This record gives sequence, structure tokens and C-alpha cells, in this order.
Amino acid sequence: MKIVYCTDIHDALEDLQALLRETQADLYLLSGDILYKAFHEDEKILQFVTLQEELYELAQKRHEKIYLFDLAADILRFPGRYDRDEDLMLSAVEYRLLFNKAAKIMKEKYDFIEKIIQEHGHAECRLLPGNYDIDLRYTALDSRSMHQKTMTFQGLKIAGYGGAPIATSGIPEKLAVVFHEHQEDGLLYSEPEHFFMETEPDIIMIHNPAYGFLDRIPGLGHVGSQGIRNYLDSHSPSLVLSGHVHEDYGLIYLKKGVVFLNPSNFGGVDSPFGRQEGGAFAEIYFEGRELRRIQLNRLVEGRNHPLLEVDFSEPAPRGRIFSGAREVSHLSLDDFTRDPYGSPMEMEG
Repeated sequence: MKIVYCTDIHDALEDLQALLRETQADLYLLSGDILYKAFHEDEKILQFVTLQEELYELAQKRHEKIYLFDLAADILRFPGRYDRDEDLMLSAVEYRLLFNKAAKIMKEKYDFIEKIIQEHGHAECRLLPGNYDIDLRYTALDSRSMHQKTMTFQGLKIAGYGGAPIATSGIPEKLAVVFHEHQEDGLLYSEPEHFFMETEPDIIMIHNPAYGFLDRIPGLGHVGSQGIRNYLDSHSPSLVLSGHVHEDYGLIYLKKGVVFLNPSNFGGVDSPFGRQEGGAFAEIYFEGRELRRIQLNRLVEGRNHPLLEVDFSEPAPRGRIFSGAREVSHLSLDDFTRDPYGSPMEMEG
């Protein structure tokens, strides 16, 4: 069985169309962030983000845990609670209008993605929302969503949990996937941990990585989910697919047979660390329930370029970098495959 996996598509819909057209697979797993912008115009994004910040500060001052959309409604419904501040009431009206506009635009994009899949996809295709997405239950992709869902495909059980434990500016927050994980009275509550404990999948598909595995952000350290890490400390799925942290891409293999994979962002984005080019995706090969090979590729101007492969058919994994791959790759291929301690795997080529 062959799986094609990509993550952090970030509105690269022409490239997504090319990926479906130029590759063959039994199953496509497409992970968030599927979208990147809720508006077509940058000025609208700035206006929406500014209003989000204004309402968030108000909620903080009032010590209220409330969706900003609901706070805006409360301002308009009960103006006396807010000193009948006309500027604040105007902000509330503008926020609700922009919220609805953002939701409409995003749903139209998901409609378009469904059309792309139907026209160019020739195999089963599932998607997982990230923190730049809204919950796919509200979209044309509902039946393809893997958030808190499982599927069995050719004998392999796959389970997904999307979103990330951060608020993403510019996204209609009330429609986003909530990553239910928090500390209270010194105890950790983690919905993804409980979900995977209940499902015990062979393949885990997550947007936010597990703590300590492909989750390091420069200057911040490890930012992954402790709950998912707790689950993985006591369970051994064959494969853990993640994304979200563009800076910590790679493949990590554990002696107990677990492989972690973040092929890097498929859609190019600007970040605090500079431009992060896209196009990376992985081809994953199983024989029965056994993971046999992973190949990293890059799509450039609609053409597929193989970068490296790792063979798991023997007890000790073997890797090689394809001829000419360094010239077309935007990633550090020599450091891509690592052991649990972060040491690069010796690669042929």
C-alpha cells in the first residue's frame, strides 16, 4: 500500500491540484494547515486582526473566557454593561460582519478543494484541520475529516486529531478546532491522549506534534503536546504523522519501531524566521501492517522531484539521498533522518 502525505498546505491549491494529478497512491492524507488566509485582501486581514486584539484585551480586562464573536454580540445586546461606548459598539458590529465574511470565504475555499479532489484525485483522500482552519464539520470536506475520527484502510487503523493549542490571529475563532489540553490543579487533561488511548491506531495523524518529537521552535524549545507524548511513551504505533512546526521537519525512528514524520510544509509561507519554501511531501509504503519505505519528494512548478528515501525492510534502517536532490531541495537532507537523540542518520549519496 502506498500513502501520499503532505502537511501545512497553506492555500497552495494549485500545487495541491498538481500533487493529485502527478502522483499515484492508494490513500492521500492531507494535513492542515489547509488554508492560510481568511480574506483575499491584506487590508481586511489587518482590520480583522486589529479588532480581534481589541476584543481580546477587553475580555482579559473583564476576566472573561468567551469567544470574541459572543463578546461582540454581548456588547450589542447589552450596551449598558459596556458604558454604552459607541466606538466599542462600532467595533463589535465590524467584527461580526468580518467574522461572517471570513467564514464565507473559507467555506468557499473548502468547496474548491473538494472539487479539486473530485476532479484530480483517483484514490481515497482524507484531511485533517490545523490551527489556520475552521472545523471541517462546517464545510464541504466534512466527510473527509480525520479530526477525532478513525478509519481502517487495508488492515491499518488510522486516527487523527487536528488543531493546535494556540489562538491564530485572522481566523474566525469560534469556528476553529479546539485543542483540548490543559493543566488544572497540577493535573493534565488531554483529549487527544484519551482519544488515542481509546482508538489505539497503527497510524497517528496529528497537526500539533508530540512533545519532544519534531516540535522544537528556535528560541522557544519544545512546544508539542504532553498528552500525546504520554500516550506514545506507553504505546507503539507504526507511524506518527505531524506538521505545524515548520522549523523542525524530519524523520525520527525509535528502536521500538515507531517512526515520526514531518516532511515540512507543502505550501510556502513567510515566518519570523524568514521565507519557508514549500513543495515537500512524502510517499509511504506498507506491506501488510509493516512500514517498509518512506520517500521524501518536492513538487516544483508542477514536477515531482525525489529527494531521499529510508528503507525499513531490515532491522537497521538504511537511507540514501537521490542524485541531484541537493540542487532542487530547500531542506537540509543530511539532517533530515535522525535517531531519538537527534543524531543524523548516515545517508548514501
